[in-house]
Amino acid sequence: MNKKTLNSNSRLNIFDLIYLALITAFTGVCYKLFYRMCVSETYESDFTWYINLPTSQYKERHRLLGFLFDLMYRHGIRIPGMVLYLALVIAGIILMSYVYLKFFTAGSGVNRAVLELASLLVLFMGPIYVPGFHEYYYRWSFQTFAWHSPTEQSMILYSIIAMLCFIKMYEESEEKVNRKWWLATMLTSLFCAFAKPSFIIDLIPAMILLFLIDLFTPSGESFGHKLGRLVIMGTSLIPAGVYMLAVMKYSFNGEGDLHEGSVIIDIQHVIDYPNLTGAIVCGLAFPIVVWLVNIKLLKEKRYRAVAALFVMGVIQWSLLYEEGERAAHGNFAWGRQAGCFFFFLTSVAIAINNWKDKQFLSEKPLLRKAYFALIGLLLIMHVASQLRYFYLICMGHKYLI
Repeated sequence: MNKKTLNSNSRLNIFDLIYLALITAFTGVCYKLFYRMCVSETYESDFTWYINLPTSQYKERHRLLGFLFDLMYRHGIRIPGMVLYLALVIAGIILMSYVYLKFFTAGSGVNRAVLELASLLVLFMGPIYVPGFHEYYYRWSFQTFAWHSPTEQSMILYSIIAMLCFIKMYEESEEKVNRKWWLATMLTSLFCAFAKPSFIIDLIPAMILLFLIDLFTPSGESFGHKLGRLVIMGTSLIPAGVYMLAVMKYSFNGEGDLHEGSVIIDIQHVIDYPNLTGAIVCGLAFPIVVWLVNIKLLKEKRYRAVAALFVMGVIQWSLLYEEGERAAHGNFAWGRQAGCFFFFLTSVAIAINNWKDKQFLSEKPLLRKAYFALIGLLLIMHVASQLRYFYLICMGHKYLI
C-alpha cells in the first residue's frame, strides 16, 4: 500500500461524511417504518408483539428485547424510545458490516469508500425477483433480510461481532489459546444468544466441525496438545450453549399455548418447499459464483469458518422442525438465514479482494472480465430486487410477498 492510499484511508473525507449522512437518513426511514409497524394494523410485522411485551403475560425477560423493553417501560420510555433502539440496530448492522468487510479485506489496499458503499448495500443483498421463475421477495426465499423481525435484526448485529471474535480466537490460537479473544468470544456469543439463539445453534456445531478437521489434519503439533488447545477454545461457547438449551426448555415446556409443542427431526418441510432450486439460485446467485471461483480460500481458517457456519445453518433448517403452536413461526429458518447472511457478506469481501488483486485470473483476462461482469450484474439484480421489496414494505405491503 503506497503512502497516498494510506493517507486517503486515514483521514476523514467527503465520502465519510456522505456515508454517515446516509446512515443517519436511513436510520430515520427505519424509525418511521418500524413505528408504523408498531402502531398500524396495515403494516404487518412482529414488532407489535415485542413492543407490547412489558404489558403481556409472557414478558420474556430472559430474552434481550423482552428484558430491554420491560426495563424501558418501567422507566417511562414508551413506543418512540423503543422504536429508536430498533432503528439504531439497523445503523449498527451497517457499521459492523463495514468493520467485518474491513477485516476480510485488510491488506488489499481497497479504498474505504468502497467498503462504506458495500456496507450500505448489505441489507439489500437478498433474493433476485424473477417473474415466472422465483416470484418472491421474502416468502419461499432462501435468504433475505427480515425487516419485520426485531429479534432477527438484533441477532444479526451481535452475531457479526461474535463471529469476528470467534475468527480472531480461531486464527490466533495456533500454539496456545489467546485469552483475550477467548473471553471476547465467550461474552459476545452469550449476548448474541440472549438476543436470539439461532446463530449459536449454527456456531456451536460449526466450531465442532472445524475443530475435528484441525484435529485430524497432520501438523507438527502433538495430538494431545492440539486436542487440549481445541477443547479450551471450545469452552468459550459453553455459556451460550447452556443459555440456548435453557431457552429451548422454556420455549417448549413453559405455560400457555405458545409453549405447547416440541422440536422434531423432520425433512418433509424441505421436500415440500416450493421451487427450492429457484429459491437457492435466486437467493444466493452472487455468493455461489464468488465462492465457486474462489474455492481454494477454504484452506484459510476464516473462510472455512464462514463456510462451516453456512452449512450448519442450512442443516439446522433442513433437519429441525417445530410442532404445535410454534410450527408456523419458522424459528429454525432463522439459523439458515444467519448462515446465508455471512455467506453473502463474506462473498462481497472476497469479490473486492479479487478486484484489487491484479494477479487474480491474470493468465485468463477474458475469464477475469467475464467473472466481474457476471457478479456485477448479479449484485445489481440482488440489490434492485430488495430495494423494490423495501419500498413495498414502506408502503404498507405485507412482508410475506
